[in-house]
Amino acid sequence: MSDTNERNLIGLEDANLDQPIYRIYALGRFTTMLAAKQDAVVNPTKWDDPFENFFLERTEIMDNATGGTIPLRNLAVDWYGQCWSLNADTDAMWRIYSPNPGVASGVKVRTTIRKLFANLKATGSVAPYLQFFVGKVEYLEESDILDLMARLTFTDVMMGGQGDRFAGLLCIKRTAFRYEAELRLLFQDIDPKRGASGAFQFSLDANSVFEEVVLDPRLNDNDAAALTTQLQSAGCALPISRSPLYQSPRFVIRP
Repeated sequence: MSDTNERNLIGLEDANLDQPIYRIYALGRFTTMLAAKQDAVVNPTKWDDPFENFFLERTEIMDNATGGTIPLRNLAVDWYGQCWSLNADTDAMWRIYSPNPGVASGVKVRTTIRKLFANLKATGSVAPYLQFFVGKVEYLEESDILDLMARLTFTDVMMGGQGDRFAGLLCIKRTAFRYEAELRLLFQDIDPKRGASGAFQFSLDANSVFEEVVLDPRLNDNDAAALTTQLQSAGCALPISRSPLYQSPRFVIRP
């Protein structure tokens, strides 16, 4: 039997679960993760896209039962997520998430959707299909997002009480962000609550869940070697390499 079902997957199928995914962590956060063997998903209000904060702050869902409205922010307070990418290596992602190599360098990790999702679900739950979701982001024009929200009712969002409808809303972004090819790991915090201060901490052994570490392509040889030693000293047992993104091939043009 599959270890998931359609309510766990947003825009994905079982056949997609072994697809590789990638994330760039700030160096300090990654070394802390190695030591603590913990990671975190955070509340959507802490995500980077300013439209998502506007989306949560300004959207109200019609409640047919009462005739009133419920702010989307109120429904999102117990949701947490983490953003990954289906893109193996892009210039934009390094420049955004590793803004100053050598000073504020990031490290990229690779895993699969299945490994990442299984690790989150291993935290345990009496109602796993209410709490754990993984979704492929759908990129829409802003006008289409506004049209969608104008038509939604509370019943549309909360149908069946399973959480998959709301998880789907958290997997919508503007087309301006399509280059991210994003995938989102999502957790809904139900009683007894386990999240605090806008984050939910969960166990993660980087050496087991991840498959490799890749360093910023802009690092020179000395800095890359020093960072490799630093990561290994911090407990990283994964293969470590430098991204070849900026390595130029050598061409010979015949006379």
